[in-house]
Amino acid sequence: MKPKREKAPSISVSSEESGRVVLRLGLISLVIYLVLQVDFLAIVACGLLGVYWSSSMLARSSLAGLRIAISTKQLRARCGEPVDARVHLKNENSVLPIFYPTFSIREESTRRIQAFQFHGIVFPGKGAQLSVDPILNTRGLWHLEADSPRIQFPFALHLAQSKATSKSPEIVVWPRPETLDVDSLLNEPPRFRFETSGEQSILSENIEAARIRDYQAGDPKSRINWKLSAKLDKLTIIEPRDERQERYELHLETSKELWPSELAFERMLRLVTTLVSELSRRKLVQGITIDALHYPLANNRDLIRFYDALAVATPSSKSPEAPLPPRRHHLWILPAPNSEILLASQSAPTFEREVVR
Repeated sequence: MKPKREKAPSISVSSEESGRVVLRLGLISLVIYLVLQVDFLAIVACGLLGVYWSSSMLARSSLAGLRIAISTKQLRARCGEPVDARVHLKNENSVLPIFYPTFSIREESTRRIQAFQFHGIVFPGKGAQLSVDPILNTRGLWHLEADSPRIQFPFALHLAQSKATSKSPEIVVWPRPETLDVDSLLNEPPRFRFETSGEQSILSENIEAARIRDYQAGDPKSRINWKLSAKLDKLTIIEPRDERQERYELHLETSKELWPSELAFERMLRLVTTLVSELSRRKLVQGITIDALHYPLANNRDLIRFYDALAVATPSSKSPEAPLPPRRHHLWILPAPNSEILLASQSAPTFEREVVR
C-alpha cells in the first residue's frame, strides 16, 4: 500500500502595483494596435501581456516547491525577550529557484505577527536555514508558528503566497521581571496580614519589633525612617534584617479577592518574579508556597520549576486561606496601593480589607 501523499498547501497570487502597470500598458498597446494596425504595437502588447501572465505562472510554480519548518532548542523564555529559533527552507522544485522568500512568525492563536526574509536564493533540490529571533509577549505555554511564505518571482509583478505552516516545540514563557525596590520592601515597618490581640499578636510583633529602636547620637541620618518617626513623634531607626541569618519562607495566594483584575494579577506575577530572583541571588529565601503548593528554592532547578508555575498561574476563585500560628521568617505577599506588593507577617484570623484595596 502506497503511503498517503501530503496535500500541497494552496497558493494565491496577487498583482503588485508594478504588475498592474504592465497589464495596463499591454492592454492599451493591444487596443491601439487593433485600431491603428501598427505592427510594432502588436509586438509590444504581446511582450507586456506575456511577461505579466508568465510572471504569475512562474511565481505560483516556484512557491509550490517551498517547504518550511521552524525549530528551537530554547524551550523557556521570558516575556519580551527574543527566542533563538531556526527556520529551515527546502526547495523541492527540479528547475525553478526560489528568490528571497519572506514568511511570518507568530505566537500560536494570536495576531501578533513578525515578518522575516531570507536574503538569498534557494536553488532547486537544495535547502537553507535562517536564524530568527521572534519575541513572545504573553506568558504561558506557546508554540511559534511559521506560516504564509511568499515570494516575488521572477519580477516584482506578482506576490505569490502559500498557506504552508509549521509549529515549533512548546515554549514556556515566564513573566517578565518588573522593577522592584527589594531593600525598601524588606526594611519597611512591619505589616501584619491579620489583626488580632493576645499571645499570637505578641509573638508575631516581637519577631519584627526587635528591629525598631530610637535614634542615637552617631547613627547615620540616612538610616532614620522618617515615616515611622512622624507616627511615633521621635527619631526612629529600623534595623535591616540580618542577611546572614534570615532565610525567608514566602507565601502567595492567587485569590481573586486579593488580585481582582487581570492587570493587577499580571503585575503581581512580574513583581513576584523580581522579588524571588533577587532574594535567591542573595540567598535569603528557602521556598515559596503558592496556594498550598510548596516550591523549594534551593538551586537553579528549583527556580526553573517555580518560574514554570508562574507561567501557567491563573487567579483562584477561592477565598484567602485561614491563617496558621505565626512562624518566624514566614512572609505573605499581599497587594499594596498603586499596584505594588508588600510583605506581611502572619497574625490572626481577621483579614485586613483596607490593605487589599
